[in-house]
Amino acid sequence: MIAIINITAPIFLIILFGFIAVRSTLIPKSALSGMSKFVLFMALPALIFSKISEMPISELVDMQYILSYSAGCLGVLVLGILANRFVLQSTSIFAGIKGLGSALPNSAFIGLPVMLQFFQSPPAQAFAMVILVENIILFPVALAFIEFASAKEGEHKKISLGMVSSIGKKVMLNPIIQSVICGVVFSLSGLALPEFAEQGLVLLGAGSAPVALIIIGGSLVGVSIRSSLADIAIVSGFKLLLHPLIVGLMVVFVFPGMATEMKQAAVLFAASPMLSIYPIIGGQYGYQTFCSGALLVATILSFFSVSVVLSLLHMI
Repeated sequence: MIAIINITAPIFLIILFGFIAVRSTLIPKSALSGMSKFVLFMALPALIFSKISEMPISELVDMQYILSYSAGCLGVLVLGILANRFVLQSTSIFAGIKGLGSALPNSAFIGLPVMLQFFQSPPAQAFAMVILVENIILFPVALAFIEFASAKEGEHKKISLGMVSSIGKKVMLNPIIQSVICGVVFSLSGLALPEFAEQGLVLLGAGSAPVALIIIGGSLVGVSIRSSLADIAIVSGFKLLLHPLIVGLMVVFVFPGMATEMKQAAVLFAASPMLSIYPIIGGQYGYQTFCSGALLVATILSFFSVSVVLSLLHMI
Protein backbone atom coordinates (compact mmCIF):
# COMPACT_ATOMS: atom_id res chain seq x y z
CA MET A 1 0.00 0.00 0.00
CA ILE A 2 2.94 2.32 0.69
CA ALA A 3 4.01 1.93 -2.95
CA ILE A 4 0.52 3.00 -4.10
CA ILE A 5 0.55 6.02 -1.80
CA ASN A 6 3.96 6.95 -3.21
CA ILE A 7 2.33 7.11 -6.66
CA THR A 8 -0.82 9.07 -5.79
CA ALA A 9 0.45 11.27 -2.94
CA PRO A 10 2.89 13.36 -5.06
CA ILE A 11 0.14 14.06 -7.59
CA PHE A 12 -2.37 15.25 -5.01
CA LEU A 13 0.39 17.07 -3.12
CA ILE A 14 1.00 19.20 -6.21
CA ILE A 15 -2.78 19.80 -6.43
CA LEU A 16 -2.63 20.97 -2.80
CA PHE A 17 0.29 23.27 -3.65
CA GLY A 18 -1.80 24.76 -6.44
CA PHE A 19 -4.70 25.32 -4.05
CA ILE A 20 -2.43 26.99 -1.47
CA ALA A 21 -0.67 29.10 -4.10
CA VAL A 22 -3.93 30.54 -5.43
CA ARG A 23 -5.57 30.81 -2.00
CA SER A 24 -2.58 32.81 -0.75
CA THR A 25 -2.58 34.89 -3.99
CA LEU A 26 0.98 33.75 -4.74
CA ILE A 27 -0.56 32.82 -8.08
CA PRO A 28 -3.51 35.05 -9.05
CA LYS A 29 -6.58 33.02 -9.96
CA SER A 30 -6.77 35.05 -13.15
CA ALA A 31 -3.45 33.49 -14.19
CA LEU A 32 -4.99 30.00 -14.32
CA SER A 33 -6.56 30.73 -17.69
CA GLY A 34 -3.17 31.46 -19.25
CA MET A 35 -1.63 28.42 -17.56
CA SER A 36 -4.44 26.24 -18.93
CA LYS A 37 -3.75 27.52 -22.43
CA PHE A 38 -0.06 26.68 -21.98
CA VAL A 39 -0.94 23.08 -21.10
CA LEU A 40 -3.70 22.57 -23.67
CA PHE A 41 -2.10 24.40 -26.60
CA MET A 42 1.62 23.80 -26.04
CA ALA A 43 2.87 21.35 -23.41
CA LEU A 44 0.35 18.52 -23.75
CA PRO A 45 0.29 18.55 -27.59
CA ALA A 46 4.11 18.53 -27.54
CA LEU A 47 4.12 15.48 -25.25
CA ILE A 48 1.54 13.62 -27.35
CA PHE A 49 3.22 14.42 -30.68
CA SER A 50 6.70 13.44 -29.49
CA LYS A 51 5.44 10.10 -28.18
CA ILE A 52 3.18 9.13 -31.10
CA SER A 53 5.53 10.26 -33.89
CA GLU A 54 8.17 7.79 -32.62
CA MET A 55 5.68 4.92 -32.37
CA PRO A 56 4.95 2.38 -35.13
CA ILE A 57 1.38 3.06 -36.28
CA SER A 58 0.49 -0.61 -35.76
CA GLU A 59 1.03 -0.07 -32.03
CA LEU A 60 -1.15 3.03 -31.90
CA VAL A 61 -4.52 1.51 -32.80
CA ASP A 62 -5.77 -1.32 -30.61
CA MET A 63 -9.42 -1.97 -31.50
CA GLN A 64 -10.01 -4.07 -28.38
CA TYR A 65 -8.82 -1.17 -26.24
CA ILE A 66 -10.88 1.38 -28.16
CA LEU A 67 -14.03 -0.77 -28.04
CA SER A 68 -13.70 -1.62 -24.35
CA TYR A 69 -13.01 1.97 -23.30
CA SER A 70 -15.72 3.39 -25.58
CA ALA A 71 -18.31 0.88 -24.33
CA GLY A 72 -17.42 1.62 -20.71
CA CYS A 73 -17.67 5.40 -21.15
CA LEU A 74 -20.87 5.31 -23.20
CA GLY A 75 -22.40 2.76 -20.80
CA VAL A 76 -21.79 5.04 -17.80
CA LEU A 77 -23.08 8.03 -19.76
CA VAL A 78 -26.34 6.27 -20.64
CA LEU A 79 -26.80 4.84 -17.13
CA GLY A 80 -26.10 8.24 -15.61
CA ILE A 81 -28.64 9.96 -17.82
CA LEU A 82 -31.32 7.32 -17.25
CA ALA A 83 -30.81 7.16 -13.48
CA ASN A 84 -30.93 10.92 -13.08
CA ARG A 85 -33.81 11.45 -15.49
CA PHE A 86 -36.18 8.69 -14.39
CA VAL A 87 -35.11 7.81 -10.84
CA LEU A 88 -34.17 11.23 -9.50
CA GLN A 89 -36.62 13.04 -11.81
CA SER A 90 -34.02 15.56 -13.00
CA THR A 91 -34.71 17.58 -16.11
CA SER A 92 -33.25 16.22 -19.33
CA ILE A 93 -30.61 18.95 -19.42
CA PHE A 94 -29.55 18.35 -15.81
CA ALA A 95 -29.52 14.59 -16.39
CA GLY A 96 -27.26 15.12 -19.39
CA ILE A 97 -24.92 17.36 -17.39
CA LYS A 98 -24.68 14.75 -14.62
CA GLY A 99 -24.23 11.97 -17.16
CA LEU A 100 -21.33 13.87 -18.72
CA GLY A 101 -19.69 14.30 -15.32
CA SER A 102 -20.13 10.58 -14.64
CA ALA A 103 -18.50 9.41 -17.86
CA LEU A 104 -15.85 11.90 -19.05
CA PRO A 105 -12.65 11.66 -16.98
CA ASN A 106 -9.83 14.12 -16.48
CA SER A 107 -7.55 11.88 -18.49
CA ALA A 108 -5.07 14.60 -19.47
CA PHE A 109 -4.57 16.36 -16.13
CA ILE A 110 -4.91 13.46 -13.66
CA GLY A 111 -5.06 10.18 -15.59
CA LEU A 112 -1.84 10.87 -17.51
CA PRO A 113 0.25 11.92 -14.46
CA VAL A 114 -0.92 8.82 -12.58
CA MET A 115 -0.08 6.62 -15.59
CA LEU A 116 3.39 8.14 -15.87
CA GLN A 117 3.99 7.33 -12.19
CA PHE A 118 2.48 3.83 -12.25
CA PHE A 119 4.19 2.30 -15.29
CA GLN A 120 7.93 1.94 -15.68
CA SER A 121 7.42 2.25 -19.45
CA PRO A 122 4.11 4.13 -19.82
CA PRO A 123 2.05 3.01 -22.85
CA ALA A 124 1.70 6.31 -24.72
CA GLN A 125 -0.66 4.69 -27.22
CA ALA A 126 -3.16 4.06 -24.41
CA PHE A 127 -3.37 7.78 -23.68
CA ALA A 128 -3.61 8.64 -27.37
CA MET A 129 -6.56 6.27 -27.86
CA VAL A 130 -8.27 7.62 -24.74
CA ILE A 131 -8.00 11.14 -26.14
CA LEU A 132 -9.48 9.99 -29.46
CA VAL A 133 -12.41 8.17 -27.81
CA GLU A 134 -13.22 11.02 -25.44
CA ASN A 135 -13.00 13.82 -28.02
CA ILE A 136 -14.37 12.11 -31.13
CA ILE A 137 -17.00 9.82 -29.60
CA LEU A 138 -17.92 10.51 -25.97
CA PHE A 139 -17.85 14.31 -25.71
CA PRO A 140 -19.76 14.95 -28.97
CA VAL A 141 -22.43 12.36 -28.02
CA ALA A 142 -22.89 13.84 -24.54
CA LEU A 143 -22.90 17.42 -25.83
CA ALA A 144 -25.36 16.54 -28.58
CA PHE A 145 -27.75 15.05 -26.00
CA ILE A 146 -27.51 18.15 -23.79
CA GLU A 147 -28.00 20.46 -26.76
CA PHE A 148 -30.96 18.40 -27.94
CA ALA A 149 -32.51 18.54 -24.45
CA SER A 150 -31.87 22.28 -24.33
CA ALA A 151 -33.47 22.75 -27.75
CA LYS A 152 -36.58 20.77 -26.74
CA GLU A 153 -37.01 22.84 -23.59
CA GLY A 154 -36.44 26.05 -25.53
CA GLU A 155 -37.92 27.41 -28.69
CA HIS A 156 -36.36 24.87 -31.05
CA LYS A 157 -37.41 21.25 -31.42
CA LYS A 158 -34.48 19.62 -33.13
CA ILE A 159 -30.73 19.67 -33.50
CA SER A 160 -29.73 21.83 -36.44
CA LEU A 161 -27.04 21.04 -38.99
CA GLY A 162 -25.22 24.10 -37.72
CA MET A 163 -25.10 22.59 -34.24
CA VAL A 164 -23.63 19.34 -35.56
CA SER A 165 -21.12 21.29 -37.66
CA SER A 166 -20.14 23.37 -34.62
CA ILE A 167 -19.49 20.26 -32.52
CA GLY A 168 -17.43 18.70 -35.30
CA LYS A 169 -15.43 21.90 -35.75
CA LYS A 170 -14.66 22.08 -32.03
CA VAL A 171 -13.38 18.52 -32.09
CA MET A 172 -11.13 18.98 -35.13
CA LEU A 173 -9.71 22.29 -33.84
CA ASN A 174 -8.83 20.73 -30.49
CA PRO A 175 -5.02 21.04 -30.26
CA ILE A 176 -4.77 17.64 -28.59
CA ILE A 177 -6.61 15.98 -31.48
CA GLN A 178 -4.42 17.86 -33.95
CA SER A 179 -1.27 16.69 -32.17
CA VAL A 180 -2.51 13.08 -32.41
CA ILE A 181 -3.18 13.49 -36.15
CA CYS A 182 0.22 15.12 -36.78
CA GLY A 183 1.94 12.40 -34.77
CA VAL A 184 0.22 9.71 -36.83
CA VAL A 185 1.24 11.45 -40.07
CA PHE A 186 4.88 11.57 -38.97
CA SER A 187 4.76 7.93 -37.88
CA LEU A 188 3.31 6.79 -41.21
CA SER A 189 5.67 8.89 -43.32
CA GLY A 190 8.82 7.95 -41.46
CA LEU A 191 9.70 11.62 -41.05
CA ALA A 192 11.78 12.71 -38.10
CA LEU A 193 12.35 16.10 -36.52
CA PRO A 194 15.86 17.49 -36.10
CA GLU A 195 17.33 16.46 -32.75
CA PHE A 196 17.20 19.98 -31.30
CA ALA A 197 13.47 20.25 -32.15
CA GLU A 198 12.76 16.81 -30.72
CA GLN A 199 14.54 17.66 -27.46
CA GLY A 200 12.67 20.96 -27.30
CA LEU A 201 9.33 19.16 -27.56
CA VAL A 202 10.40 16.68 -24.87
CA LEU A 203 11.30 19.53 -22.50
CA LEU A 204 8.04 21.34 -23.29
CA GLY A 205 5.97 18.20 -22.80
CA ALA A 206 7.58 17.51 -19.44
CA GLY A 207 5.87 20.62 -18.07
CA SER A 208 2.35 19.44 -18.89
CA ALA A 209 1.70 17.26 -15.83
CA PRO A 210 2.92 19.53 -12.97
CA VAL A 211 1.39 22.69 -14.42
CA ALA A 212 -1.91 20.88 -15.04
CA LEU A 213 -2.02 19.70 -11.43
CA ILE A 214 -1.32 23.22 -10.15
CA ILE A 215 -4.23 24.44 -12.29
CA ILE A 216 -6.59 21.84 -10.81
CA GLY A 217 -5.66 22.84 -7.26
CA GLY A 218 -5.99 26.53 -8.00
CA SER A 219 -9.35 26.11 -9.71
CA LEU A 220 -10.81 24.57 -6.53
CA VAL A 221 -10.29 27.79 -4.55
CA GLY A 222 -13.63 29.41 -3.71
CA VAL A 223 -15.69 26.44 -4.90
CA SER A 224 -18.70 25.61 -2.74
CA ILE A 225 -20.95 22.58 -2.48
CA ARG A 226 -24.19 24.44 -1.86
CA SER A 227 -25.90 22.32 -4.50
CA SER A 228 -27.69 19.09 -3.62
CA LEU A 229 -25.28 16.77 -1.85
CA ALA A 230 -27.32 13.79 -3.07
CA ASP A 231 -26.79 14.77 -6.71
CA ILE A 232 -23.09 15.41 -6.12
CA ALA A 233 -22.70 12.07 -4.34
CA ILE A 234 -24.36 10.19 -7.20
CA VAL A 235 -22.24 11.83 -9.91
CA SER A 236 -19.05 11.28 -7.89
CA GLY A 237 -19.99 7.65 -7.21
CA PHE A 238 -20.75 6.95 -10.86
CA LYS A 239 -17.47 8.57 -11.94
CA LEU A 240 -15.08 7.16 -9.34
CA LEU A 241 -16.62 3.72 -8.78
CA LEU A 242 -19.03 2.65 -11.52
CA HIS A 243 -16.95 3.92 -14.46
CA PRO A 244 -13.72 2.01 -13.63
CA LEU A 245 -15.82 -1.03 -12.64
CA ILE A 246 -17.56 -1.21 -16.03
CA VAL A 247 -14.33 -0.65 -17.96
CA GLY A 248 -12.65 -3.28 -15.78
CA LEU A 249 -15.38 -5.80 -16.53
CA MET A 250 -15.06 -5.06 -20.25
CA VAL A 251 -11.29 -5.62 -20.38
CA VAL A 252 -11.38 -8.73 -18.17
CA PHE A 253 -14.40 -10.61 -19.52
CA VAL A 254 -15.12 -9.21 -23.00
CA PHE A 255 -11.54 -8.69 -24.21
CA PRO A 256 -9.41 -11.05 -22.08
CA GLY A 257 -6.69 -11.27 -24.74
CA MET A 258 -5.73 -7.60 -24.45
CA ALA A 259 -2.23 -6.83 -23.17
CA THR A 260 -2.14 -6.48 -19.39
CA GLU A 261 -0.69 -2.98 -19.35
CA MET A 262 -3.38 -1.79 -21.78
CA LYS A 263 -6.11 -3.25 -19.54
CA GLN A 264 -4.60 -1.52 -16.54
CA ALA A 265 -4.28 1.79 -18.39
CA ALA A 266 -7.94 1.72 -19.48
CA VAL A 267 -9.16 1.17 -15.92
CA LEU A 268 -6.75 3.78 -14.58
CA PHE A 269 -8.04 6.48 -16.93
CA ALA A 270 -11.65 5.56 -16.16
CA ALA A 271 -10.93 5.98 -12.43
CA SER A 272 -9.94 9.64 -12.83
CA PRO A 273 -12.41 12.31 -11.62
CA MET A 274 -14.35 14.35 -14.16
CA LEU A 275 -12.65 16.76 -16.55
CA SER A 276 -11.50 20.09 -15.09
CA ILE A 277 -13.60 22.17 -17.53
CA TYR A 278 -16.78 20.51 -16.21
CA PRO A 279 -17.95 23.73 -14.46
CA ILE A 280 -17.36 25.69 -17.67
CA ILE A 281 -19.56 23.31 -19.64
CA GLY A 282 -22.24 23.25 -16.94
CA GLY A 283 -22.18 27.04 -16.68
CA GLN A 284 -23.40 27.31 -20.27
CA TYR A 285 -26.65 25.68 -19.14
CA GLY A 286 -27.00 27.29 -15.70
CA TYR A 287 -25.35 24.53 -13.61
CA GLN A 288 -21.91 25.99 -12.87
CA THR A 289 -22.38 25.91 -9.08
CA PHE A 290 -23.39 22.25 -9.13
CA CYS A 291 -20.56 21.26 -11.50
CA SER A 292 -17.98 23.13 -9.43
CA GLY A 293 -19.17 21.39 -6.26
CA ALA A 294 -19.14 17.99 -7.95
CA LEU A 295 -15.63 18.59 -9.31
CA LEU A 296 -14.37 19.58 -5.85
CA VAL A 297 -15.85 16.53 -4.12
CA ALA A 298 -14.81 14.05 -6.81
CA THR A 299 -11.25 15.40 -6.99
CA ILE A 300 -10.79 15.11 -3.22
CA LEU A 301 -12.34 11.63 -3.05
CA SER A 302 -10.29 10.46 -6.04
CA PHE A 303 -7.17 10.44 -3.86
CA PHE A 304 -8.67 7.47 -2.05
CA SER A 305 -10.52 5.83 -4.95
CA VAL A 306 -7.58 6.01 -7.35
CA SER A 307 -5.31 4.55 -4.66
CA VAL A 308 -7.72 1.64 -4.24
CA VAL A 309 -7.94 1.10 -8.01
CA LEU A 310 -4.15 1.10 -8.32
CA SER A 311 -3.88 -1.48 -5.55
CA LEU A 312 -6.32 -3.73 -7.44
CA LEU A 313 -4.80 -3.42 -10.91
CA HIS A 314 -2.49 -6.39 -10.35
CA MET A 315 -5.62 -8.58 -10.37
CA ILE A 316 -6.36 -7.73 -14.01
